[in-house]
Amino acid sequence: MAFDLSCLDTDSLEGFRSHTDPLADNTVREIIDSGYEAQINQIFALLVQNDSFDAHTFCDLDGDLADTLTRYFEKSSVLPEWADMQQVLIGEELFATYGPEVFMLLNVSSLPMCYTCANGAQVLFDTGRLLTHNGDVDPLARRLMETAQMVVNVLSPGGLLPDGKGLVTIQKVRLIHAAIRYFIKRRGWDAETLGEPINQEDLAGTLMSFGPVILSGLKHLNADLTPIQCNAYMHTWKVVGYLMGIDEQLLPDTYEQGFGLATKILEHQACESEAGKALNNACTLFMHEMIPMKLFDDVPAYLTEYFLADFSKASGIDLGECIGVKNEIDLRDKLVLRLTQFIVGHLSNVANIEVVQRISAPFNRLLLEGIIKYYNKGKKVHFFIPPSLKKNWKLED
Repeated sequence: MAFDLSCLDTDSLEGFRSHTDPLADNTVREIIDSGYEAQINQIFALLVQNDSFDAHTFCDLDGDLADTLTRYFEKSSVLPEWADMQQVLIGEELFATYGPEVFMLLNVSSLPMCYTCANGAQVLFDTGRLLTHNGDVDPLARRLMETAQMVVNVLSPGGLLPDGKGLVTIQKVRLIHAAIRYFIKRRGWDAETLGEPINQEDLAGTLMSFGPVILSGLKHLNADLTPIQCNAYMHTWKVVGYLMGIDEQLLPDTYEQGFGLATKILEHQACESEAGKALNNACTLFMHEMIPMKLFDDVPAYLTEYFLADFSKASGIDLGECIGVKNEIDLRDKLVLRLTQFIVGHLSNVANIEVVQRISAPFNRLLLEGIIKYYNKGKKVHFFIPPSLKKNWKLED
């Protein structure tokens, strides 16, 4: 069934909370039921090490296990009939132009919006996937790198072509989601209250954080985007959503539809939670680690409040309050005092949008360079950006 925003009311969204991803879930269940639970870590280590898959990838595993994984990768690699690769190309070109801004928006807008949805945030909190551990930012950094690397792989040239890095990354993430669902439910997850872990509504909400939330942020940064570019970018993420196992009823075609779906999901799910606050605090700590300059300490909270404002207004929910972000006015005053005579000139009499546009350029540059240096300095897994994109974004090795 095609996307129809008018059909997505509270009851239908609630219904999607009981549905997950049969293909990936059945694959994990088959692995466990066949007696291979002890090898699950070996399997995922193998997935991490490979950027492509063929008949020989799983040759060192037991025959039945190899067959199970091969079937999954074959079935999950099929693009939908409606996929328009010309549209995807335009989406890739948009990312090639605005990549540094997209990275910043992921951290100050996309992820915080996901954290406002309390039930979905609880999965991340319970698994500890996006929290620091005893002050050690490395585990958190690795998880956030996985998200950033997925976005790069998906939106890099050819990422969604057969055997493209983006396609393979989606297949791996989809299987990881299924494993998380299996093990967190075995530990006593309250599905009746919270919905299934990483359910269809939560997946759709996350997808919207990569689509219309990013486009909304780019528009606030004064990016000159045409309707063709916006809808092509949305189409690219619609293809990603299909490959991620999301129901087509939750895959919008246009920016306006995506904004509407994001708003409805927020109306249904956004509320204040300790899990959401902890996750957003961890994300802020990560940015502080990437930009170890006290000057920028209040920038993440200020930008988060600013970029979530449109969705707060549309949903009627103070999204910043849901995740413990301070009042925008107080943050602005602190930033004006701190930055007035440093990098952005005299800010005391300018509007919020001008403050954002002036501080975002140096901030997103420092953040992206900090991420690259952090991940690629003595780490086992490097953060890879294709040379063509590094050239576009004027990044030094």
